[in-house]
Amino acid sequence: MSTQPGLTGLCVSEPPRNCKRRTVPLTVTLTIVFLGLIIAVIVLAVQSYKLPSAALDPSAVPYCPDGWVGYQGRCYYFSKTEGNWNYSQSQCSAFSASLAGIDSEQDMAFMLRYKGKPDHWIGLWREQELGQPWKWVNGTEFNNLFVVRGGGDCGYLNDENGVSSSRCTNERHWICTKPDEFTKAKEDAVEGG
Repeated sequence: MSTQPGLTGLCVSEPPRNCKRRTVPLTVTLTIVFLGLIIAVIVLAVQSYKLPSAALDPSAVPYCPDGWVGYQGRCYYFSKTEGNWNYSQSQCSAFSASLAGIDSEQDMAFMLRYKGKPDHWIGLWREQELGQPWKWVNGTEFNNLFVVRGGGDCGYLNDENGVSSSRCTNERHWICTKPDEFTKAKEDAVEGG
């Protein structure tokens, strides 16, 4: 076995002209293999950074519409305008939502944090007759989770980190709520059987 000077041991046959023919295809082959490996690595890297589809990963789904805030499976809308309690509820209904209920201290803390300074109507109300119990817009009775100050018939979150009541005809901002899309899809699936 002999090698030609400058070919670094790649040539194994005589005469030298055959040796050159073998080194050129080998160089081209190695270059093609190397480029193929680089392309494969790039393709794999790009695929690993792609977002999973919504069907495979529900966390990739935007749960709430633009302008709404998501919290614990629900979407909340904090109005920029004012209206009386009935108008506020009708605006929420137009979004397939209702005035917000408060089921826990965490719900209350969340809404107080996001509402800002203005008072906001919530879905708490009672009949105008004296002594009637407080109810939520979905018909459930209020569980006295918090004190409702004032002598009105419609509840609102005040600027003192609590709930007050006033005449339903007063104008205030409002908070709408509805299930987020993922929660709604789960509820629909359960109802559908």
